[in-house]
Amino acid sequence: MSAEKRGHLVKLENNYNTAGVLEIFLKGEWYRVTSNDFRSFNGKRRITEPEYCAHGNVNIPLVTYDYDGPVFAWGTNDWVPYTGVGEIVGSERLNERNRQSQQRR
Repeated sequence: MSAEKRGHLVKLENNYNTAGVLEIFLKGEWYRVTSNDFRSFNGKRRITEPEYCAHGNVNIPLVTYDYDGPVFAWGTNDWVPYTGVGEIVGSERLNERNRQSQQRR
């Protein structure tokens, strides 16, 4: 079923390179996450991406940098103030997804 049929009509804002490696700092370690979780994590975040693009060259150095951009409630474009608590900021859409997941078990 497509996202439109499920009522997900709003294009989510991503103010960063979604093709990079998106990581969050949780319980003393860095974890790779999806773009939805990355944009909604209220804690330390970083991105690793190629320094430049060159067709056919696989030996390109990677650059890792901290991301200090906006935090959004999960699955929405609702801005949330940064507090650094180190957890994903929930929303009704996240609660709905979790309920559906529990029903499938």
